[in-house]
Amino acid sequence: MSKSSNSGAGILAVDIGATKIALGIVDSQYSIHSKEELIIGNSSAVELWERIANSTSEILGNSQREIIGIGIASAGPIDIKNGTISPVNIDGWRDFPVVKNFQSFTENTPVVLHGDAMALAHAEHKVGAGIGRKNMLGMVVSTGIGGGLIINNSLVVGDTGNAGYIGHQTINFDGELCRCGRRGCVEMYASGPNMVKAAQSNGWNSGTDFTELAESARQGNAIAIDVIKKGTHALAQSIVNTAGALDIHTVVIGGGVSQAGDIYWNPLIANIEQEAQHEGFLNDLEILPAKLQRDAGLIGASLAISNSQGNL
Repeated sequence: MSKSSNSGAGILAVDIGATKIALGIVDSQYSIHSKEELIIGNSSAVELWERIANSTSEILGNSQREIIGIGIASAGPIDIKNGTISPVNIDGWRDFPVVKNFQSFTENTPVVLHGDAMALAHAEHKVGAGIGRKNMLGMVVSTGIGGGLIINNSLVVGDTGNAGYIGHQTINFDGELCRCGRRGCVEMYASGPNMVKAAQSNGWNSGTDFTELAESARQGNAIAIDVIKKGTHALAQSIVNTAGALDIHTVVIGGGVSQAGDIYWNPLIANIEQEAQHEGFLNDLEILPAKLQRDAGLIGASLAISNSQGNL
């Protein structure tokens, strides 16, 4: 089908994160329609899929657009060959056949799987903060931490679909045990929930999530300030390690934690500059906040389809 005849077409986009799942239909202008967000909570593996399936059926049933594909962005690790996902933070989903399950909603319509941070990188490079950059690292910093790579203006997928999977890159081999099984993963120090846990273990008792931790830091709480400083230092090490290995000079950072403002960004930039100076060629490292915010995953998921078909 040509682009001109696809003005009424859309892509069902799915963004599977660690704490929520978003669904919506993305049109040719990257606008999102019929968006729904599901909180994962304590749902069992079966219950979670039933909730997703019900929302999918409702969205597709109410849509007036021709659905030309289903794009899925998911927390990793993922397996694009087998169409399965095993998100570290969703215990009940191991080798979960997400592509096969979504194929049941369509006939002869492609279903394509991306990593969630890969989708963010793809979207930000196409229509967000990374426009015009030849090489780029995109990152999600939220409940988990992930990365996606643009090299020579192309999305890097990797052999299994996990290129840029840096949240479980270890920065301390004697460090804390991660849910993935390794010790000292970046995520153990730099994700929102783990920064909150670190603060609580040091006596902070002013809340239960990173938004509250950031607000405490703004008000001058020494524990909150110190934990954010250490968390951003851990992330800075990972960013510089990755940028140095690939000779990338643009990093776009999104996710809930990144939206905390100066109380987060100021120590992050300072730590990145401190780490980067030792590389010798990263003095001009460009660190940008993501522009697409909560919609990056859905737009990136849709791009998996539009790129494969040459549509939208």
